[in-house]
Amino acid sequence: MNYLVCIFLFFFVSSACGQTANIRSFIPKDYDTLYGGLVKGDLNKDGIDDAVLALYHKVEEQDAEKIDTDSIPPRLLIILLGTAKGYVQSATSSEVLLCKHCGGVFGDPFSGITIEKNVLTISHYGGSSWRWSIDDKFRFQNNEWYLIGETKYSYWDVEHCDTLDEFAGTDYEDINFVTGQYEIKKISEDCKLLENKKGKKPVRPLKSLTQFSIEN
Repeated sequence: MNYLVCIFLFFFVSSACGQTANIRSFIPKDYDTLYGGLVKGDLNKDGIDDAVLALYHKVEEQDAEKIDTDSIPPRLLIILLGTAKGYVQSATSSEVLLCKHCGGVFGDPFSGITIEKNVLTISHYGGSSWRWSIDDKFRFQNNEWYLIGETKYSYWDVEHCDTLDEFAGTDYEDINFVTGQYEIKKISEDCKLLENKKGKKPVRPLKSLTQFSIEN
């Protein structure tokens, strides 16, 4: 994250935290909501709908051939907790959403955000003949946002393994960081099952949203 972005986020978070207002007031200047980038649901189990915003900078709307894509300001995730008087900002991150040009041939990899059973899931999808997807799950607990689960899946779309009912080159891993429960499946490009198991890994301290980067 460059220096100007850090300064921007510092002042944005400082000014927004503690305020109650409508959703629009939390969107920074020159940012807008991604398609499918606004969801509502109860995240902190208080019976009041909260809101999550996935935002892009309007520079993205320009022709990619006319701009330096590496200089586009990062996308932002903003989590708002609902109150009887409006919303209050709970968290923000510029490290959770992939860039518009990070999806390969498929283009924009942002696939959506959902709230289910008090859990926030952020989904990405991309690739070409090799497809991939990432689902990251966050939950609010102990007054902080933590990564509680992750599913990564990649495969070769050109070849389907009928006997395994999976695509060639499948590399699938799903893990629950709270319980340590995991599932792994790996298939070679010539449709040989390399690994297929479920188990439990040692439980480690959860990673907070502020520590999380989707590139890591």
